[in-house]
Order: sequence, then C-alpha cells, then structure tokens
Amino acid sequence: MEKRKVVGKVTPEERDEVQKIFERLNALKELFPTVDPNQNAALYEHVLADMAQTQKKFEEWWTTRWEEYLWEFSQDGNWEIDFKTCEIYLN
Repeated sequence: MEKRKVVGKVTPEERDEVQKIFERLNALKELFPTVDPNQNAALYEHVLADMAQTQKKFEEWWTTRWEEYLWEFSQDGNWEIDFKTCEIYLN
C-alpha cells in the first residue's frame, strides 16, 4: 500500500470549516436517495440544490487553501485532510 504524502497543514479553524462542509455534504448524500421526487418534488429539488451548493462550497474551500498554501498537486491525485492533525495529504 502506498503511503500518503503530507503536502501541507491548515489551521484548526480552517479544519473546522471544511469538516462542517464535509459532514453536511455526506448527510445530504445519504438523504438524497430516500427522497422520492414523485411524492415530494419540492423537498427533492431543495435537497438537490443544497447538495450542489454544498459541493461547490467544498470545492471552493480546497481551491482557496491551495491558492493560499501552494500545496503540491497531481493531475490524477487528490487532497485529503486528516481532521485530527490538520495535515493535508496528496493521494
């Protein structure tokens, strides 16, 4: 198994911000399959829009931090955060 490479670190405040977004996105992804658009179209559309908005916030968080910290990146890689240590890994 390949070891993850540490490419940076964020502040605890930044970590808390992305963790909140990450948890909301995961909750919405779990909720989405349970909403039947034929029974509650308004709720379905609301969850769908919230998922898109939250995904955008998540991507913007990563882009903003990358621009600030200039982390190493790879075309086919992705960053991951360790919520305990605030370290950023490149996978």
